[in-house]
Amino acid sequence: MSLIITMYVREGIVMASDSRLTLSSERPDGQNRVVQAAVGLSDSNYKTFLAPGNIGVSTYGAADIQGVPIGGFIESFMAQRLASNPLPPEEAARHILAFFREMPTPPASQFHVAGYAQEGHDFDQQVWHVNVGDNTCSRLNPPGTQGASWGGEADILARLLQPVTVTDAQGKPQQPLPHHQMPWQFFTLQDAIDFCVFAIRSTIDALRFQPRPKTVGGPIDVLVIKPDTASWVQRKELHI
Repeated sequence: MSLIITMYVREGIVMASDSRLTLSSERPDGQNRVVQAAVGLSDSNYKTFLAPGNIGVSTYGAADIQGVPIGGFIESFMAQRLASNPLPPEEAARHILAFFREMPTPPASQFHVAGYAQEGHDFDQQVWHVNVGDNTCSRLNPPGTQGASWGGEADILARLLQPVTVTDAQGKPQQPLPHHQMPWQFFTLQDAIDFCVFAIRSTIDALRFQPRPKTVGGPIDVLVIKPDTASWVQRKELHI
């Protein structure tokens, strides 16, 4: 599993992801499958990519295809489909969907695809969600709004952001805790960067102490996209 987050504010788009590659062992339980063990194999897995045309791509869900990390397939897609013909975000998202659906067994992978589509002198900020398993592609950000979308191991983040109620011994709601709505509309680009790192770092730190598989971890990659440029705020590098 993974955790990716994409924030869109007036100044630009921020995409962030963790780096852990986890191998899960499952067993059948009726019509469901139960995870018996989840072992972190690597903390050097790439999940966010910068494609030609200043298009950002983040992935979560199934992290391998026939035992090979999905990152190599994403890089192949960018080289084959986008290098000579950069596409606007929606077309790039639909091409990603088609690329992975063409495989003999389409993976249960999902993607965020983000960037800007130029319309005359204006730039339309777009964030798209691609679900290969469901064969769907949908827009995440209503035009002109600020906000955030995430995917993967997001239960810890959800508890931090959603209203919480204390229950009694029987599980009945008793007393709601104070809740402060996140003011997405006031976030600056730096706030968005800080929040993305906070969201993933908080998940990593919480998983450390919880008796559950450590499925989110490793370095946090952060990409910033603006109408005319894209750059890495931080990205792990190869080294000896």
